[in-house]
Order: sequence, then structure tokens, then C-alpha cells
Amino acid sequence: MKKWIFLIISGLIIISGIYVIVSQSYPVALVNWQLVSAKSFNNDFNTAFFYYQKVAETYDKSDATAINSPQAKTEIERAVLDKSVENILIMNELGKRLKNSEIEQMVQNKINEVFNGQDIAKQVATIYNLSLDAFKERVLTPEARTEILQARLMLENKNFDDWLKETKKQAKVIILLPGFGWNGEGVVTK
Repeated sequence: MKKWIFLIISGLIIISGIYVIVSQSYPVALVNWQLVSAKSFNNDFNTAFFYYQKVAETYDKSDATAINSPQAKTEIERAVLDKSVENILIMNELGKRLKNSEIEQMVQNKINEVFNGQDIAKQVATIYNLSLDAFKERVLTPEARTEILQARLMLENKNFDDWLKETKKQAKVIILLPGFGWNGEGVVTK
């Protein structure tokens, strides 16, 4: 009987492990004990990489091959991971200051200002390789949250950059992605 229980539990653990790996649910970073998942990181990296490729192809064809270098990819990964940390810190601070429903309404208002009734789905797909909904979620929503916090801090006569620098120093950040670390000011390459 014990053998069957052991086999069932072992099977469940293996299935769970496979699910976590396949779904990329495992963390690449912890920010004040909040996860940055591999899936989220990879999606953001792919978006940023695609964007920089398009910019290089459009404005300077000689830079198009430089974007594919290991050094450029590592720098994009570092910047994406750093932005992920910042986004969590900003979201947490907004959560202290406002109700979630207020934040969501303010974010939606800011996003609506961007579109102003225009259909930009084709441009978003061309430049970012994202659907309009994914663009709103991955690009516009974090940016709107940043602008909302900047405005709140300005009302208090505080500087956003100073706030972010101090918050980063105080944050508990653990980088689990090989080749990267945290120095108290941001994500660095090792």
C-alpha cells in the first residue's frame, strides 16, 4: 500500500514539474518575493528584440546584424529584467496608494488617450509583433502605471527617479537567471 502511495505522489510531482517547465511558470527573478516568470520574461524579451530589429532595419541597416550579436542580446535581456523589477516595484507602490479598481480605471483612461479612437493594430503588429491586446497588457499598462505614480509623486513634491533609486536600494531582489545579478541599483551582467 505504501509503495502505491509513494508511486502516486512521485508521479504527481513529476507531472507538476513537467507542467512548470513546459508552461515556463518557473521564476527568473524574485522581487520582494513576487515572481517574474520565465514566460513573462521571454515574452518581454521577444517583444523588445523584435522592436530593436525593426528599428535597426528601418534606420540603420548596418546595425541590423549587430542586434543579433550575443552582447546585444545579453544587454536586451538585462534591460528587460531590470524593467520587470521596476514594474513590480511601481505596481506595489501604486497598490499602497490607491485601490486596485482606481488603478485599473486610471490605466484604462491613459490607454484610451493613446488610441484616441484610432485603430493601430496593424502598426503594433508591424513594430512589436504583438496583438493589440498583448500590446496594451505588455507595453501600455506598465507605462501607464509609471505615469500615474510619477504624477502622484509630483503632487507630493517628490522626484520619481529619486523614489525609484531609493526603492531599488531597499528592495529584496533575487535574480535566478544565469549570468545576471542585482547590485542594489539594478540588474547587472556577471
